Amino acid sequence: MDKIAILGASKPHLKLYTKAKEMGLETYCFAWAEGAFCKNYADHYFDVSIIDKEKIAEICRKEKINGIISNALEPAVPTVAYVSEQLHLNGLTYKTALRARNKLLMRQAIKDANVCLQPRFSLFKKNDIPPTSFPIIVKPTDSTGSNGVTKINSSDQFQAAIKRAFNASNKYEILIEEYIEGQEISVEAISFHGKHYILTITDKETTGAPYFVETAHHQPSSLNAPLQQQVKEYTEQILTTLKIDNSASHTEFKINTNGDIFFIEVGARGGGDFISYYLVELSTGYDFVKGMIDVALNRFKPPIFQNNKYSGVYFLSKETAYIKEFIENNKNSSWVKEYCIDDTPLKELKKSQDRSGYIIYQSNKKIII
Repeated sequence: MDKIAILGASKPHLKLYTKAKEMGLETYCFAWAEGAFCKNYADHYFDVSIIDKEKIAEICRKEKINGIISNALEPAVPTVAYVSEQLHLNGLTYKTALRARNKLLMRQAIKDANVCLQPRFSLFKKNDIPPTSFPIIVKPTDSTGSNGVTKINSSDQFQAAIKRAFNASNKYEILIEEYIEGQEISVEAISFHGKHYILTITDKETTGAPYFVETAHHQPSSLNAPLQQQVKEYTEQILTTLKIDNSASHTEFKINTNGDIFFIEVGARGGGDFISYYLVELSTGYDFVKGMIDVALNRFKPPIFQNNKYSGVYFLSKETAYIKEFIENNKNSSWVKEYCIDDTPLKELKKSQDRSGYIIYQSNKKIII
């Protein structure tokens, strides 16, 4: 029986464990005990931080692990790569994973390779001279889930944005970017031995300025065919340039009213917000989670698409309070796959963790609220 190590054990990651068991694998869970919802679904549990790469590598070597994986969990990406490299398992190199976690290094690599358009950018450190041209985006080089990201329109907003960004960063490095107005999309893909397979394109809805937290995702994209083809080609070039060659990926773009495509960032893991765990399979029929596990075990086969459906998720928050009534009125409909309403006051969305519920759908048409 093959053994798979899984980093992260919060409830959203449950599908990794249930899928691995369905595949007949012996599962090894690594996560802090607090909030480790999935630990009881694993064959073995270790109370170890997902960023303690040396300790996890030591345990995996002792247990003769055949593959290691995480998903939609950005801090785990370097650890997965480090353990894969140390134990000669299939995965990213550690250098690639570190670059995929650093938005500045990512930007510079795409600029050097002249792959596609992207926002103008510069690094800001404490005591640097503040920018004078606006609007701009202020973001940590190492954040996820919109944490610490702010759009500002004038110099008097800069200090508050910088403080917020520094508070969300472990590296204390801040990226200043040109603001691009446009439609937001992401490309969901999986790569094996350097060959990239585009699974689908996701249309995003966000709160807009200043924090740009996602309020909904929909698949397939409504982009016209030529734009979709160009986006797919750019994605493959970006993944090749960054050497993201053995993992899932989630690549974000913005498209302005002229049809110009701007690269925003890429994660060397499946998309969060249910995208990789649910929406891809609902819209395409492809078992994305199984594919990720097969990549880690070095036995991946090219995707076969069995569905041609619409899928999506709407998130509940203070800005989208109307969704609560929508969920309550439609929760028993055949097209509703899952829903949740927290018993907490609705909060303003400043980061993805501020949401208070969701509804996931699969239908023959896009569900519009």
